[in-house]
Amino acid sequence: MYINKMKKPFTLLTIAIITLITFGAKAQDSPVKSYVGFFGGLSIPQGDFKSTNYDNNKAGFAKTGVTFGLDGAYYFHKNLGIGGTIAFHDQGELNSTDVNTLAAGYTSSFSADQTTVTAVDRYHYWSALLGPQYSFTYGKFIIDLRASAGILKVSSTPSSQMELSGVTDQTKIFSQQSASATVFGYGGNLGIRFKLSDNVFLHLRGAYINSQGPAITNDNRTTDIGRIVTRQPITSIQTTLGLSFSL
Repeated sequence: MYINKMKKPFTLLTIAIITLITFGAKAQDSPVKSYVGFFGGLSIPQGDFKSTNYDNNKAGFAKTGVTFGLDGAYYFHKNLGIGGTIAFHDQGELNSTDVNTLAAGYTSSFSADQTTVTAVDRYHYWSALLGPQYSFTYGKFIIDLRASAGILKVSSTPSSQMELSGVTDQTKIFSQQSASATVFGYGGNLGIRFKLSDNVFLHLRGAYINSQGPAITNDNRTTDIGRIVTRQPITSIQTTLGLSFSL
Protein backbone atom coordinates (compact mmCIF):
# COMPACT_ATOMS: atom_id res chain seq x y z
CA MET A 1 0.00 0.00 0.00
CA TYR A 2 2.76 2.42 0.94
CA ILE A 3 4.69 1.53 -2.22
CA ASN A 4 1.70 2.38 -4.40
CA LYS A 5 1.24 5.74 -2.72
CA MET A 6 4.89 6.64 -3.24
CA LYS A 7 5.08 5.46 -6.86
CA LYS A 8 4.09 8.82 -8.36
CA PRO A 9 6.67 10.94 -6.45
CA PHE A 10 9.44 8.47 -7.28
CA THR A 11 8.43 8.48 -10.96
CA LEU A 12 8.58 12.29 -11.03
CA LEU A 13 11.94 12.28 -9.25
CA THR A 14 13.33 9.77 -11.77
CA ILE A 15 12.17 11.93 -14.69
CA ALA A 16 13.75 14.98 -13.06
CA ILE A 17 17.08 13.19 -12.52
CA ILE A 18 17.18 11.88 -16.11
CA THR A 19 16.39 15.38 -17.41
CA LEU A 20 19.16 16.92 -15.32
CA ILE A 21 21.70 14.30 -16.38
CA THR A 22 20.82 14.87 -20.04
CA PHE A 23 21.13 18.64 -19.86
CA GLY A 24 23.86 18.62 -17.24
CA ALA A 25 26.28 16.81 -19.54
CA LYS A 26 26.42 19.89 -21.80
CA ALA A 27 25.28 22.54 -19.35
CA GLN A 28 27.23 25.70 -18.75
CA ASP A 29 28.44 26.34 -15.22
CA SER A 30 27.95 30.10 -15.49
CA PRO A 31 26.29 31.94 -12.59
CA VAL A 32 22.50 32.29 -12.74
CA LYS A 33 20.73 35.53 -11.86
CA SER A 34 18.08 35.65 -9.15
CA TYR A 35 14.55 35.99 -10.48
CA VAL A 36 10.88 36.47 -9.63
CA GLY A 37 7.83 35.61 -11.68
CA PHE A 38 4.17 34.66 -11.85
CA PHE A 39 2.36 31.62 -13.21
CA GLY A 40 -1.00 29.95 -13.76
CA GLY A 41 -2.15 26.48 -14.73
CA LEU A 42 -3.69 23.26 -13.49
CA SER A 43 -3.57 21.54 -10.10
CA ILE A 44 -4.20 17.82 -10.53
CA PRO A 45 -5.12 15.68 -7.47
CA GLN A 46 -3.30 12.38 -6.93
CA GLY A 47 -3.71 9.21 -4.85
CA ASP A 48 -6.22 9.22 -2.01
CA PHE A 49 -6.97 12.89 -2.65
CA LYS A 50 -8.56 12.15 -6.04
CA SER A 51 -10.05 8.77 -5.06
CA THR A 52 -13.84 8.37 -5.24
CA ASN A 53 -13.95 5.09 -3.34
CA TYR A 54 -16.60 5.23 -0.59
CA ASP A 55 -14.81 2.51 1.41
CA ASN A 56 -11.57 4.52 1.50
CA ASN A 57 -11.88 6.93 4.45
CA LYS A 58 -9.04 9.03 2.99
CA ALA A 59 -10.71 9.40 -0.42
CA GLY A 60 -11.08 13.12 -1.13
CA PHE A 61 -13.16 13.16 -4.33
CA ALA A 62 -10.95 16.12 -5.42
CA LYS A 63 -11.02 17.45 -8.97
CA THR A 64 -8.50 19.02 -11.34
CA GLY A 65 -8.68 22.78 -10.86
CA VAL A 66 -6.83 26.04 -11.33
CA THR A 67 -3.68 27.21 -9.58
CA PHE A 68 -1.84 30.51 -9.79
CA GLY A 69 0.85 32.27 -7.83
CA LEU A 70 4.34 33.72 -7.52
CA ASP A 71 7.67 31.93 -7.86
CA GLY A 72 11.25 33.07 -7.44
CA ALA A 73 14.78 32.21 -6.37
CA TYR A 74 17.78 33.95 -4.84
CA TYR A 75 21.18 32.57 -5.91
CA PHE A 76 23.91 32.94 -3.30
CA HIS A 77 26.60 30.83 -5.02
CA LYS A 78 26.73 30.56 -8.81
CA ASN A 79 23.94 28.06 -9.69
CA LEU A 80 22.87 27.26 -6.12
CA GLY A 81 20.16 29.22 -4.41
CA ILE A 82 16.98 29.25 -2.35
CA GLY A 83 13.68 29.10 -4.23
CA GLY A 84 10.14 29.69 -3.07
CA THR A 85 6.55 29.55 -4.28
CA ILE A 86 3.31 31.03 -3.00
CA ALA A 87 0.25 29.65 -4.78
CA PHE A 88 -3.51 29.27 -4.59
CA HIS A 89 -5.21 25.98 -5.48
CA ASP A 90 -8.84 25.10 -6.23
CA GLN A 91 -9.55 21.35 -6.27
CA GLY A 92 -13.28 21.48 -6.95
CA GLU A 93 -16.38 20.23 -5.12
CA LEU A 94 -18.50 17.10 -4.86
CA ASN A 95 -20.58 16.62 -8.01
CA SER A 96 -23.82 14.68 -8.51
CA THR A 97 -21.93 11.44 -9.22
CA ASP A 98 -19.97 11.79 -5.96
CA VAL A 99 -23.16 12.51 -4.00
CA ASN A 100 -24.82 9.42 -5.49
CA THR A 101 -21.76 7.31 -4.64
CA LEU A 102 -21.85 8.47 -1.01
CA ALA A 103 -25.61 7.99 -0.74
CA ALA A 104 -25.38 4.43 -2.07
CA GLY A 105 -22.49 3.67 0.28
CA TYR A 106 -24.26 4.95 3.41
CA THR A 107 -27.48 3.16 2.44
CA SER A 108 -25.57 -0.10 2.17
CA SER A 109 -23.51 0.43 5.36
CA PHE A 110 -26.55 1.28 7.51
CA SER A 111 -28.97 -1.06 5.71
CA ALA A 112 -31.15 2.03 5.29
CA ASP A 113 -34.19 2.42 3.09
CA GLN A 114 -32.47 5.38 1.45
CA THR A 115 -29.94 8.15 2.13
CA THR A 116 -30.08 11.79 1.12
CA VAL A 117 -26.68 13.49 0.82
CA THR A 118 -26.31 17.27 0.51
CA ALA A 119 -22.86 18.66 -0.30
CA VAL A 120 -21.50 22.23 -0.32
CA ASP A 121 -18.12 24.04 -0.25
CA ARG A 122 -14.94 23.44 -2.26
CA TYR A 123 -11.29 22.52 -1.75
CA HIS A 124 -9.44 25.83 -1.45
CA TYR A 125 -5.89 26.07 -0.11
CA TRP A 126 -2.77 28.20 -0.32
CA SER A 127 0.75 26.75 -0.37
CA ALA A 128 3.93 28.54 0.72
CA LEU A 129 6.98 26.35 0.09
CA LEU A 130 10.70 27.13 0.27
CA GLY A 131 13.85 25.12 -0.37
CA PRO A 132 17.25 24.70 -2.05
CA GLN A 133 17.40 25.12 -5.82
CA TYR A 134 20.07 24.22 -8.35
CA SER A 135 19.96 25.50 -11.93
CA PHE A 136 21.67 24.48 -15.16
CA THR A 137 22.08 26.76 -18.18
CA TYR A 138 21.93 25.37 -21.71
CA GLY A 139 21.89 27.96 -24.46
CA LYS A 140 18.70 29.99 -24.02
CA PHE A 141 17.34 27.47 -21.50
CA ILE A 142 17.71 27.34 -17.72
CA ILE A 143 16.70 24.11 -15.95
CA ASP A 144 15.69 24.49 -12.29
CA LEU A 145 15.43 21.65 -9.76
CA ARG A 146 14.09 22.38 -6.27
CA ALA A 147 13.13 20.44 -3.14
CA SER A 148 10.83 22.37 -0.83
CA ALA A 149 8.86 22.36 2.40
CA GLY A 150 6.54 24.77 4.15
CA ILE A 151 2.87 25.20 4.95
CA LEU A 152 -0.51 24.68 3.35
CA LYS A 153 -3.23 27.06 4.50
CA VAL A 154 -6.48 25.16 3.92
CA SER A 155 -9.42 27.58 3.90
CA SER A 156 -12.17 25.08 3.05
CA THR A 157 -12.96 21.48 2.16
CA PRO A 158 -16.27 20.03 0.91
CA SER A 159 -18.86 19.47 3.63
CA SER A 160 -21.75 17.02 3.47
CA GLN A 161 -24.93 16.22 5.37
CA MET A 162 -26.45 12.73 5.44
CA GLU A 163 -30.08 11.92 6.24
CA LEU A 164 -30.99 8.23 6.61
CA SER A 165 -34.43 6.70 6.30
CA GLY A 166 -35.42 3.54 8.16
CA VAL A 167 -32.50 3.47 10.64
CA THR A 168 -33.50 3.65 14.31
CA ASP A 169 -29.87 3.90 15.57
CA GLN A 170 -29.17 7.04 13.51
CA THR A 171 -32.27 9.24 13.29
CA LYS A 172 -30.42 12.59 13.36
CA ILE A 173 -28.98 14.19 10.26
CA PHE A 174 -25.20 13.78 10.61
CA SER A 175 -22.49 15.71 8.83
CA GLN A 176 -18.87 15.93 7.74
CA GLN A 177 -17.84 19.54 8.33
CA SER A 178 -15.74 21.76 6.08
CA ALA A 179 -12.23 22.11 7.50
CA SER A 180 -9.81 25.02 7.74
CA ALA A 181 -6.29 24.61 9.10
CA THR A 182 -2.61 25.36 8.57
CA VAL A 183 -0.64 22.14 7.99
CA PHE A 184 2.88 21.09 7.03
CA GLY A 185 3.56 20.31 3.39
CA TYR A 186 6.50 19.33 1.21
CA GLY A 187 7.23 18.78 -2.45
CA GLY A 188 9.46 19.52 -5.38
CA ASN A 189 9.77 21.64 -8.51
CA LEU A 190 11.11 21.05 -12.00
CA GLY A 191 11.20 24.22 -14.08
CA ILE A 192 12.34 25.13 -17.58
CA ARG A 193 12.95 28.80 -18.36
CA PHE A 194 13.35 29.97 -21.96
CA LYS A 195 15.07 33.31 -22.54
CA LEU A 196 12.85 35.79 -24.40
CA SER A 197 15.09 38.80 -23.77
CA ASP A 198 17.98 39.75 -21.50
CA ASN A 199 15.83 39.68 -18.36
CA VAL A 200 12.55 38.02 -19.38
CA PHE A 201 11.90 34.27 -19.50
CA LEU A 202 8.99 32.03 -20.45
CA HIS A 203 8.67 29.67 -17.48
CA LEU A 204 7.25 26.13 -17.67
CA ARG A 205 6.89 24.43 -14.27
CA GLY A 206 5.98 21.03 -12.92
CA ALA A 207 5.47 20.81 -9.16
CA TYR A 208 4.48 18.18 -6.59
CA ILE A 209 2.83 18.86 -3.21
CA ASN A 210 2.03 16.41 -0.42
CA SER A 211 0.52 16.93 3.04
CA GLN A 212 -1.31 14.92 5.69
CA GLY A 213 -3.99 17.59 5.34
CA PRO A 214 -6.47 18.98 7.84
CA ALA A 215 -8.37 17.12 10.56
CA ILE A 216 -12.06 16.63 9.76
CA THR A 217 -14.92 17.05 12.25
CA ASN A 218 -18.01 14.82 12.13
CA ASP A 219 -21.19 15.92 13.93
CA ASN A 220 -24.34 14.21 15.26
CA ARG A 221 -23.19 10.64 14.79
CA THR A 222 -24.70 8.10 17.18
CA THR A 223 -22.86 5.13 15.67
CA ASP A 224 -19.51 4.46 13.97
CA ILE A 225 -21.07 2.53 11.10
CA GLY A 226 -20.10 3.52 7.56
CA ARG A 227 -17.66 6.03 6.11
CA ILE A 228 -15.99 8.33 8.68
CA VAL A 229 -13.33 10.78 7.49
CA THR A 230 -11.10 12.08 10.30
CA ARG A 231 -8.27 13.60 8.21
CA GLN A 232 -8.04 14.52 4.54
CA PRO A 233 -4.63 14.04 2.90
CA ILE A 234 -3.74 16.44 0.09
CA THR A 235 -1.54 15.33 -2.81
CA SER A 236 -1.36 17.17 -6.12
CA ILE A 237 0.74 17.86 -9.19
CA GLN A 238 0.79 21.28 -10.82
CA THR A 239 1.57 22.05 -14.45
CA THR A 240 1.92 25.78 -15.05
CA LEU A 241 3.15 28.39 -17.49
CA GLY A 242 4.26 31.91 -16.67
CA LEU A 243 6.84 34.65 -17.00
CA SER A 244 9.91 35.26 -14.86
CA PHE A 245 12.16 38.28 -14.62
CA SER A 246 15.86 38.34 -13.74
CA LEU A 247 16.86 40.71 -10.96
